Amino acid sequence: MKRMHIFNPAAGSGNSPEVLKRGALSNEETYVTTCVGDAERVVYERCQVHPDTHFIIYGGDGTLNEAVNGVIRAGAGGEAMISVIPTGSGNDFVRSFPKNLDASVRCDAIRVNGRYAVNIVNLGFDCDTAWKMNNYRRRPLVSGSAAYVLALGDVLCRKLGDKWNVEFERADGSIGTLDGEFLLLLIANGRFYGGGFQAAPLASLDDGLLDVIAVRKVSRARFISMVGDYKKGLHLDPETSAPKPQFSDVMIYERCRRIKVEPVKRICADGEIFDGCVLEAEIVPDAFSYFAY
Repeated sequence: MKRMHIFNPAAGSGNSPEVLKRGALSNEETYVTTCVGDAERVVYERCQVHPDTHFIIYGGDGTLNEAVNGVIRAGAGGEAMISVIPTGSGNDFVRSFPKNLDASVRCDAIRVNGRYAVNIVNLGFDCDTAWKMNNYRRRPLVSGSAAYVLALGDVLCRKLGDKWNVEFERADGSIGTLDGEFLLLLIANGRFYGGGFQAAPLASLDDGLLDVIAVRKVSRARFISMVGDYKKGLHLDPETSAPKPQFSDVMIYERCRRIKVEPVKRICADGEIFDGCVLEAEIVPDAFSYFAY
């Protein structure tokens, strides 16, 4: 299997020249992306000719997202291989794997509004914070951490909660519905997002199901009191697969094959944000191969 190294110099704080040389020194093909969508294009075109390529991605979750979309669109999910050297700002997908695994794993993907996500799709508070953060990062002298703090404060100072109608199909084929005002909703394939929040501690990348967590609208004080345990993944009971007592009155957890949410303003998929009126997502089992170092 031939290998191709794809570098995203815009990921995180930017890849160093030493990192960019790594693929070249191995005498294997290298490519440096130049814009958003470039990694997807290169992977797609390569798979048209050599579908059995092993792509080494130097970037974060957004660059990985592009690579996976390129592989799946090219119909190469059964032949191509993807690995990540995490150089992005979040690097959350790789957190779901044990360190030094050194093995190939077949992974599911999430089909969301015609594209694919590999880790987590989210709506509401987290999505709004990520959107604001991107806006603040464009301002001069605002670093990534400062942009996050400014974005978080901005969203917290505004009206919290969105009215959604939610319909989902459970693993057993039964249909469930939710409605009302919600603070956030996430649809998980992986366990982590937001730079280390273990938001979906029971999720698995190869079980053929989506882990859906919805949090109803709460006061700012209640929200702040919940954040610590939520970040550590302590909000779900691994024995009962239910929200723990301190979360049970406001949190809903379901394992689903598909889900529809409307109306929505914007959607965040693997950290990339796009507008939408309706979110429609479904699990795509056994979608691609990932080699974890």
